[in-house]
Amino acid sequence: MNAFLCPKCGKTTGGNEKFCVECGQPLNITCPECSETWRFMFEYRFCPGCGHNMKNVAGVIVEEEVTAPHSHKVNKGKPKN
Repeated sequence: MNAFLCPKCGKTTGGNEKFCVECGQPLNITCPECSETWRFMFEYRFCPGCGHNMKNVAGVIVEEEVTAPHSHKVNKGKPKN
């Protein structure tokens, strides 16, 4: 498996780990509806097995809020005045 960045801390993984060796983030996603499993690097918003919306599934990064490599949150949207 190819190396990819941890979605939580940004550390490069070796590609075969189940958890990030830096922060402990699980690197596999499992659909709660059909149990299909895939790697974080694919960034699916919907399950490729059944189409379940993964937005509210624990461990899945949602579009509105992203954790940056230095653990501060980055909001996507209009800046506050």
